[in-house]
Amino acid sequence: MREMTAMMRTWPRLREDLTLHVGPPDRDGAPTWTVHDPARNQYFALDWIAFEVIARLSLGSVDAVCESVNAETTLHLEADDVDTVLQFLDQNELVQRSDLEGIAQLARKQAATQTGWLQKVLHGYLFFRIPLWRPDAWLARMLPRLAFFFTSYFFKLSALVGAIGMWGVFRQWQTFQATLVDTLSLDGLMGYAGALVLVKLLHELGHALMAKRCGCRVPTMGLAFLVMWPVAYTDVTESWKLNSHRQRLQIAGAGMVTELLMACWMLLLWVLLPPGHLREAAFFLATTSLVATLAINASPLMRFDGYFLLCDMLGQPNLHARSFAHARWLLREKLFRLEDDPPEALSLGWHRFFIAFALMTWIYRLVVFLGIALLVYHYFFKALGLVLFGIEIWFFVFRPIWTEIKVWQQRWPDIAATVRDRPAFYLFLLAVGILVLPLDVTVNAQGMLKPERSLHVVAHQASQMDVPPPPVGTVVAAGSLVMAMHSPELQEKTLKADIKVGVLERQFSSAGFSNDTAKQQAVLKEQLDSARAELKGLQAEGLRLHPVAPFQGVVADLEPNLLAGQWVPKGMSLVRLIDDQRWIVDTYVDEFDLRRLQVGHWAWFVPEAAGLPDVRLKVMSIEKDAIQTLSDPALATTAGGQIMVRVNGSRLYPEHALYRVRLEAASLHEKLSTGHLRGRVVILGWPKSMAGELVRNALATLLREAGF
Repeated sequence: MREMTAMMRTWPRLREDLTLHVGPPDRDGAPTWTVHDPARNQYFALDWIAFEVIARLSLGSVDAVCESVNAETTLHLEADDVDTVLQFLDQNELVQRSDLEGIAQLARKQAATQTGWLQKVLHGYLFFRIPLWRPDAWLARMLPRLAFFFTSYFFKLSALVGAIGMWGVFRQWQTFQATLVDTLSLDGLMGYAGALVLVKLLHELGHALMAKRCGCRVPTMGLAFLVMWPVAYTDVTESWKLNSHRQRLQIAGAGMVTELLMACWMLLLWVLLPPGHLREAAFFLATTSLVATLAINASPLMRFDGYFLLCDMLGQPNLHARSFAHARWLLREKLFRLEDDPPEALSLGWHRFFIAFALMTWIYRLVVFLGIALLVYHYFFKALGLVLFGIEIWFFVFRPIWTEIKVWQQRWPDIAATVRDRPAFYLFLLAVGILVLPLDVTVNAQGMLKPERSLHVVAHQASQMDVPPPPVGTVVAAGSLVMAMHSPELQEKTLKADIKVGVLERQFSSAGFSNDTAKQQAVLKEQLDSARAELKGLQAEGLRLHPVAPFQGVVADLEPNLLAGQWVPKGMSLVRLIDDQRWIVDTYVDEFDLRRLQVGHWAWFVPEAAGLPDVRLKVMSIEKDAIQTLSDPALATTAGGQIMVRVNGSRLYPEHALYRVRLEAASLHEKLSTGHLRGRVVILGWPKSMAGELVRNALATLLREAGF
């Protein structure tokens, strides 16, 4: 009990510069008040209990305050209720600091709130303000002249004008759509930019004029930068001193109402005006006003007009901060069951609303800010977009996690005493362990199972079959004839070449050795060498028509219906001979997975074809240089594989660096009758963690996209 009175040497006294304003009743009908701190221009809401305690601070003790409130009002206070109010006053620096201990405490609190230069830069990047104008005196002069725009006659007239304008747009919908498409150009973007500036100026003037009309002071107007995106702002903080919900709602919604009124009049002008620059200007202003109001300002998930309207309509100020506090409390209770009191006493319905609102706000902000980073990345320059992406991931994901972990560290004695019987906590630790610990030992890739040695016979020219190849499955001994063909055309060319060689040999041998015939002899020698080379090539072509098995193998693939005497065209695949005693698998991995492999690691090949058994493998070799072209087209995405490639003619170039890994089949449960099989390769490599993999992919993307 008495935390605050123990912390303070003297009984607290309110600062003399504070002002108190009567606030609107809360949702239960209880009175409220608002305290204004002029030094910081901040407002603090007080409920009935806080007001009664503050009004009796002169009594000088907790017990005296409790007795007075309980005797003079219908409230029933306990000492803890008074201590809570005193703690609120101290934390928000609403009490006088006169003794040395109090001043030292304030200094410690100030030092604790100091952030490093990096934190200041990140906060400044996400949001900062530049005041440009002090409009209060000007607003006071202009308000009487603009009184007509606040009358019901003007709003009714604008509603009628808007209805006529919408009817006209509906009648000319095709023209409206065509105009929208035509504005999607550089000139159109410049027009939208100018319209946006004018709309936002009128938007902020709407806030300022309504605030002044309600009796509030408007100290500044200027520019705020949200993720380096400029947005106009108006300081209407004094609206918190108003005791009318209606006036607060009017001030919060004045900007959007101004934009909608402009949209009504601009739509009518677009309908009535002839084609030209004025009609285009009306179109820009109408569409910009509608989009800015409905898509941006109306959202309560950012601190725009929709947020303040929601706060006032619900009677729940500071929704963002309070909802996040409830979300953090719920997380701790679900994990550790610390039995802490909620940040504030709320009904179950309000508690669920705050939790859902915090989750929606976090997701919405993350999506919006990442979207801005992507726009910068794609439409400006990549390096800045990547930097913004990293900052936002840190600020919205890792920073909250790190901050919460530090709170857990500070409260570890309490956590350790409660988690022994908490299955949720152990499940949480298990999830963290799965994420962080190096448990994944597999390297997954796609590969081709094929025999280490094979002979593929193709008709190199149009030929006639003399001896057809044996049936599929036939064992062919090494050195045996696989098949025999002949080509009359080749035979004729060979005969002519042989005759030509004989003639040139006789001419060369009978040539004299005089000076006159020396040159003629050199020409004959060159012609003879050329003829002999031609003859040798034709004879080699003839030998290819009689292929011989270089190893003992099995006929795997055979062109059907090959008969003796049949003619086969050039380029026709005839037969494939494979060595079914030794099989290998070629697969391709990236640089990071390459480091996890070494010769001798075990692996498995899972064929894509149904009904075939898995094959046990062993890493045979690992190439240290990246491949230039892909030699297995079946693994490319163009053929249904997984490797992304660029096609240049007949060559396939991988999109990123890949390294060939060759594996040998350690055992085959059955003989394979086909030559090549595509499938999944699972290699047992050095372990890795999921978190490390995420970081690796992020770094790889960063380096690739940045062009390093």
